[in-house]
Amino acid sequence: MIKTKADKWFDSVQAAAIIAVSPWFIFPSPWTWWVFLSIPLLLIARKAIKNEFMVPTLIDIPVWIFLTALLVTTLRAANFFHSLPKIAGVLYAAAFFYSLTAFLKTGKSIKWALALFMTGGVGFSIIGLLGMPTFTEKHLGLLMRIKEKIPRLNFGLPGADLGFAPTVVGGMLLLVIPLLFVCFIYLWIKKNKNRIEKLSLVLSGGSLLITGSVLLLTQSRGAWGGLFISTVIMGIMGMMMRFKRKKILAAALIGLLAIGILAGTGIYSILHAEQLKPGLKQAEGTLLFRVQLWDLAIPIIKEHPMWGIGLNNFRIQVPEVRFFLSHAHNQFIHTAVEMGIPAAIAYIAILFLMGYMCIQVWKNSNDTWMKIVALGLGWGQLAHLFFCLTDAIPPGAKVGILTWFSFASITAIYNLTISLNETKTPAQPPPAGQNPFEKVFRHLPKLFVKTSKVSHI
Repeated sequence: MIKTKADKWFDSVQAAAIIAVSPWFIFPSPWTWWVFLSIPLLLIARKAIKNEFMVPTLIDIPVWIFLTALLVTTLRAANFFHSLPKIAGVLYAAAFFYSLTAFLKTGKSIKWALALFMTGGVGFSIIGLLGMPTFTEKHLGLLMRIKEKIPRLNFGLPGADLGFAPTVVGGMLLLVIPLLFVCFIYLWIKKNKNRIEKLSLVLSGGSLLITGSVLLLTQSRGAWGGLFISTVIMGIMGMMMRFKRKKILAAALIGLLAIGILAGTGIYSILHAEQLKPGLKQAEGTLLFRVQLWDLAIPIIKEHPMWGIGLNNFRIQVPEVRFFLSHAHNQFIHTAVEMGIPAAIAYIAILFLMGYMCIQVWKNSNDTWMKIVALGLGWGQLAHLFFCLTDAIPPGAKVGILTWFSFASITAIYNLTISLNETKTPAQPPPAGQNPFEKVFRHLPKLFVKTSKVSHI
């Protein structure tokens, strides 16, 4: 009886406990190391009550590869206390993801969580705007004059002594703005709206206006480019739905886009080869500056390919990089530098699996709101992906919790979609005499004949 009640309430208790200990993980101290034990204790308690250490998800393998890299880099860290904030951040992000995913089991809980996510995005945009420093070079004059009239506040957060980086603010808003946009459009065109939907329309429209304005004022060209490229891709994919061979067209689009990015970066590097030699200061804030950083990071990856140099160490391992720059201005290169190539591959796998889950929800869900939310969250992840090609949110960064909130929301929606489909239309065995592999074997002789003809030409 007691175990049955505990099983019913454990997910809520676990989520509440993870949120309760968040201050000690976000602002860790060597004197409060014992708080870290709360995570393994919760895992053990979950195993005892629910017979599982964590809720199964589609990204378990890459997450555990990522956490294994965290463990090894922690043991190899030259200066543990310098790496501690980022170590605690990665550990908390994983615990937060699994606890939130386990808690979000119903459509109602997911809706409340997404409302919190969007509200948090609006709050983050306002705090980010007030905490951003004012720059005078290489920025649009009109936007600079507007920014100068907004008061600057010093929040005194560790690691943000110079203020919040505009690129970070812009990059994180990419996760929220597409979701706000699709929700606003969906509510706008929906007929027979009730009072709650009318209020949601006003709130989503106002939130979109605030976050969009802040994104504009960040003048983060990487964030602007990420949103623009992802919007173009989403538009093309929308048009592709009319064609029969969608997968072929999608693969061709992704291939051409990847080739274009690589070719463009290579051509840019060759044309500016002489400028790459002097140093970082001459090109700071430009694409050339980023290419220079990548050029400094690649040798480190070659020297430490498996486990990297340790979290938060890029800024002190590379003398040419000033302390406040802190990262390699490419999410995947920076992850490979500090955590190793396997961790970078695992992170890329997580992103691709997020895209896969969004597509599956769009294709298989019978609920319009699930489709809309999957579209918005997937669009946001795609925009953030392109932003991460020229910038980075280092693993363990405080603002990275928004990324894992988005991951948990996508995973929860996917899990709910799968469970609903299994309940409504349980899988049926193939009819007698119609083995699922029969069709394949039936066409093998034809394939063999065609292959033989080709080989004789």
